[in-house]
Amino acid sequence: MLDLNIIQELLTLFHQQREHNKGSNRALVFWYDLQGRKRDLEEIESALSAEGIGVWMITPDNVFRTKIKFELEDTESSYLLYAPFEKPENKDNFLLDMLLYGGKYGEFIADELAIKMQELRLDHLAIRPFMKEHWSFFGSQKRVDRFKRLLPNAATEDDVKSTMIAVLTGADSIYPPELLRNVVKNGDIQQDNEVLKDIEKYISSEMFYEIVEEYFGIQPVEENRLFHIIQCIIFQHFKMYVEDKYLESFAFHSTVPNICKVFVDEWLLSKDKESVANILILLEEKWDIKGLLQKYSYEPFIQCETFLVIEEKIVYTMYNLLLEDALPIKEWRSILHERSRGYWYYARFENLYMFLEQALYVYEWKEAFSKSKEPQNGDEWFSLYTEQQYMVDYRYRQLNKSFSILHDQESVIELYQKLTYWYEHEFLRSWGRYTDTVVNRELSQSWNIQGVLHQQDFFKKMISPVVEGSRERIFVIISDALRYEVGHELKESFASRLNAEVALIPMQGVLPSYTQLGMAALLPGNITAISENGTVEVEGLSTLGTTNRTRVLQRKVPESVAFNLEDFIALNKEEGMQHIRGKRVVYLYHNYIDALGDDIKTEKHTYESVERTIEQMKKSVKKLVGTYEAVRIYMTSDHGFLYQSGKVEAYQKTERIDGEIFDRNRRFAIGKNLSLPEGTTRISLGYLGLEVDAVIAKGLNRFTAQGGQRFVHGGAMPQECLVPLIEYRQIRGKAKKSGEQRVNVRVASVTNNITSYHLTIPFFQEEKAENDYLPRSLRMAFYFKGERISNEVLITFDSMGDAKEREMSGTFHFFEGRYKTGDRCVLRIEDVSGSTTYLYDEEEFLLKLYSV
Repeated sequence: MLDLNIIQELLTLFHQQREHNKGSNRALVFWYDLQGRKRDLEEIESALSAEGIGVWMITPDNVFRTKIKFELEDTESSYLLYAPFEKPENKDNFLLDMLLYGGKYGEFIADELAIKMQELRLDHLAIRPFMKEHWSFFGSQKRVDRFKRLLPNAATEDDVKSTMIAVLTGADSIYPPELLRNVVKNGDIQQDNEVLKDIEKYISSEMFYEIVEEYFGIQPVEENRLFHIIQCIIFQHFKMYVEDKYLESFAFHSTVPNICKVFVDEWLLSKDKESVANILILLEEKWDIKGLLQKYSYEPFIQCETFLVIEEKIVYTMYNLLLEDALPIKEWRSILHERSRGYWYYARFENLYMFLEQALYVYEWKEAFSKSKEPQNGDEWFSLYTEQQYMVDYRYRQLNKSFSILHDQESVIELYQKLTYWYEHEFLRSWGRYTDTVVNRELSQSWNIQGVLHQQDFFKKMISPVVEGSRERIFVIISDALRYEVGHELKESFASRLNAEVALIPMQGVLPSYTQLGMAALLPGNITAISENGTVEVEGLSTLGTTNRTRVLQRKVPESVAFNLEDFIALNKEEGMQHIRGKRVVYLYHNYIDALGDDIKTEKHTYESVERTIEQMKKSVKKLVGTYEAVRIYMTSDHGFLYQSGKVEAYQKTERIDGEIFDRNRRFAIGKNLSLPEGTTRISLGYLGLEVDAVIAKGLNRFTAQGGQRFVHGGAMPQECLVPLIEYRQIRGKAKKSGEQRVNVRVASVTNNITSYHLTIPFFQEEKAENDYLPRSLRMAFYFKGERISNEVLITFDSMGDAKEREMSGTFHFFEGRYKTGDRCVLRIEDVSGSTTYLYDEEEFLLKLYSV
């Protein structure tokens, strides 16, 4: 752009000189150019050549040759006589007479400053002296290009200063916090800062300091000025939630503490967060924050999120209180929620906090369990587990999951072992006692509990009515050893899907709770025999393998088929449709938990196999719905499992069963003339119409046998024989929702007056985040005349609890000096739940802030 302006000025000068010469086509124009050593003349030469004008380069050594050329050799042609140096004094200028021939049009003097200001759309004359003083900054086209991109419209001299500093610091805006971040990110804050050297070279570091100190309300100091600014800002973040009496040993001041705090918070959320994190670690040591914690304990700092050592103190205080059974659960759940918003939570302690959160849940259920009443009959036994205490198994499994991903397991091993001991020696043992009592009283002779769904009635009560009453294709997924609490997790996950209706139905499985019998019970027809080799028959047909199970299905519903789930899901749509076209009932068998658990080499990975199974089930349902347009899917299991991570003690081991054994594992035996050693119970299979013997181990006992002892099933414990039935229905047609329906959220504040620079606002989530309603994530901040005047708060409303549990709050810190008392501002609420951000709501508030 600059060369184009110069070319236009030169051509105008040549035209004016020709007119002044009254008809002569020759014109000689001199240009003494101080910038000549850096200037590329190629574009200028090309443009002049197109107009028949040549360019002659004058050097200190060719002035005599120049005079001869243009006064004797070439007296007709027009030339630009270009001298890339300062114009000599008249007395020393050998070419002065030639220069004077051209009159007032004989010399080109480039006002590059004016040209540059025009190019940059700067029309304030007051800016010219500043730009002239710092002209060297504009000598780089790269700097000029960035300057043009960052310069605001109708820029003032202050805008020009800030823009030049932004260019030199590599900032993406001229916003003072951005300038400071880039100076700190790219240089040292205590020693020589290379970015500040660059600023000093082209402008002045004093300008940078003035801009930043004014914005953050900081008084200048003589030495270590940058470090002082940083300390002042960090200190405001630190003292925001700490009383002054705990900070008597040191202090740094700012007139706008809220602006400082929000700056640090947003810096810790930015892509440059590591630079400020390193500063926090530096100041933590310099200010001896560890000493403060030792002097005052953690309580005065419980809301402070500034320093790593504070986070470390709180997290291990929580750990020790849990270890000592002295933790107020509700209070610490709230603390945990608040701390989850801080930087150090995610940067250093996320996995540890996740473990402690799961430990809190286990403690919560431990407390609830201690207050529960022992079931007196089969109905109470069934209800107590499927309505409440399956959650203990679920929470303990989540505790194991969080423990398994910890890098430093030794630091929490004592708590983990303590909770494991409670789970295995108190919870499971108690349920062993409950189960033995109920089985001995009533269930050993008549296993079926009245009023609940029995596994052997699954097809008759759940599948047949749908087959007979509709033309829907029904998919049934049977995952081996998928116990009830895992079904709960799957149900919760599926319930959040759009246009899905999901129900979890507890089902009483067959006893003994093992694969062959459970798989047979889920097929249509009655179990008629168990052969001496252990094969279970339904109406005289073997149920071993998918081929035989297809035969059993087709006898009831001819348009039926059975497959291995993973094999079927791996097919493309065309291949899959070839197998199921025209089929009404499709059974899909999955075996991962049981396959790993039954092997002594892999049983220790039981909980990991559960996680993988959950993901496989989610993936499978997604494909069935998306690829095969499934409308109705049932997911269930043949049996559950018991798992102990600790050593199985000698007293838990029972003598092997003697007799004519048809089938057995570490928890049961089926056959005839079976022995009944101590620690076992004989079970009647009359409920299935069978005349064979069955003996199961009591409580948590295992039969002495080869193989693993930690993963077992076959007995009557609810974890083994109460299985989930997930009924999944995909809504299609007119009832189908066109888009996601998320929970509604409203501001629940009783007043819209802002009287504090730190304002906590309650919000209420109208619906539970389940079934038809998905969670909603909202980003909120206060704005005045379009400018943000508070921090941003991000809250995800995902509660599935009752009304009281669906209340959440956000704390807003107001910037100082951006408004006056009596002004009105708006709380702008944006929905950031999906890929598109949009305005969700706005609420007007009245500012009544009288002093900081």
